[in-house]
Amino acid sequence: MNWNFKMWGAVFLAIVILSASGLILSQQPSEGESVSIISRVNNEGSGIFVNSDIEDTFLTIDSEGEITYYPEVWKGRLFMTPGPSSIQHMMLMEIVKGMGLSFIQDGPGVSTDGVRWTQKAPGQMVQYLKSNKTTVTGGIAWEPHYAVAIALGDCKSILRTSDYWEGHPCCVVAGNNSYLSDNQVAATRFLAAYIESVDWMQSIMDNGSSDPNWSYLINKAISVGTPTNPMTEEKAEAMAEAALNNIFYTYELGGLNDQLAGVVETYESLGLVNPNALPDAGFATPLDFTNHLINGTYLDSVFNDSEHTDLKTPSEMGVVGTGSVRVKVAYLAADVHQLALHVGIDKGFFNEYGIEVELIGPFAAGGDVMNALLAGQANIGFVGSPPVVSLSINALG
Repeated sequence: MNWNFKMWGAVFLAIVILSASGLILSQQPSEGESVSIISRVNNEGSGIFVNSDIEDTFLTIDSEGEITYYPEVWKGRLFMTPGPSSIQHMMLMEIVKGMGLSFIQDGPGVSTDGVRWTQKAPGQMVQYLKSNKTTVTGGIAWEPHYAVAIALGDCKSILRTSDYWEGHPCCVVAGNNSYLSDNQVAATRFLAAYIESVDWMQSIMDNGSSDPNWSYLINKAISVGTPTNPMTEEKAEAMAEAALNNIFYTYELGGLNDQLAGVVETYESLGLVNPNALPDAGFATPLDFTNHLINGTYLDSVFNDSEHTDLKTPSEMGVVGTGSVRVKVAYLAADVHQLALHVGIDKGFFNEYGIEVELIGPFAAGGDVMNALLAGQANIGFVGSPPVVSLSINALG
C-alpha cells in the first residue's frame, strides 16, 4: 500500500522550523535576561539522503509537488539524525509516522518493522555511513552537511526540505534585550551592514557563475562550511553550489509571528514548555507572545521606505570617520546558513557602518547561542528559531 500525502498538518508545519542544531528544551535561561528576534537569516536548507548503493525508491514527487511514500521500502531501515530535539529529527519522525510506521531509537536488541534512528552530528554522518553501509540507510542533515553527503558520491538525495515545505522558516538574528535597549544605534548599524551583505550575496547568487564574485562566494561557503570529509576541489565547489541553492537568504520578518505562534502551540501540546507560562506572564495567546518576541522596529529603521527597498547608507545612519563600535556576535560552527555574516566581515560591510564584529564561538548548538545571549556573553546571535522560542518561554518563569 502506498501513502500519498502533501506536506500536511498544521501541528507539524508549526514545528518544522529548521534549527541549525539540536534544541535542548530543558535548558534554563539566565534569570532576568531576555531576547528579541530582529531579523530572519534564511529559509529552508536541509535534506534526507541515503546510501548511494541502495536502488529502492523511498518516495516520488509528481509535477504538482505531491509526495508519495513507499512504506515497504522504509521498513526496517536505520537513519541518522542530529538528535530527538532537532527539527530535522522531528521532520523525519513525522514522515515515518505519517506512513503508519513506528520510529524508535536504535540500540542493542532493538527490532522493529518500522524505522530506527541513531543520533549523529551532521559532520560525522557521511563517515559513519561509509563505515556501516550494511546497517545504516542514510540520514537527515542541514547544510552544508547534506550537500557534502551528495558531493562525495557516497549518498544520494531523496528529499529536500524545500520540497517538503516550500519557504519554511529557519534561522534568525536575535539580540539581548538589555543590549538592544542600551545600544540602539550600534544594533541598527549592525543590522544595516548585515542586510547589505545579504543583498550583495543574493545578487551574486542570482547571477550565478557569470558574476565576477561567484568564485569568491563559493570559496567562502567552502571555508565557512569546513567539511570534515576530504574532497577534491571540484567536489568541494559542487558541494558549496548545491548548499547555496538549497538555502533562501532573507532578513524579512513577514509571517514569522504566526509561524512561531504555531510552534508555541505545538510545544505546549507536547509538554515541552509550561502551558501556564504565557497566561501567567500576561500573554492571552501564543500570537501575543510572538508579537512580543519579534521586534521589527530595528529592521524598519534601517530603510528609507516601508517596502524595505532603500537601505540607509552609513552617512544616513550617522556614521562619521573611521571609528567603530564593537559588537559581540555568537555564531554556529560549520553552518552556511549564516554565510552573510562572514561575507559582511570579509567585505568590510560592517566596517562601513562603523561596526567591529567580535565573533563569539563557534557554538555546537542553538541552545548554546541562546545561553550566551541570555548570559550577556554575546550581544547578537545567529540561531535557529526553536531555542529562541523555548528558552524565551522558560525565561518567563
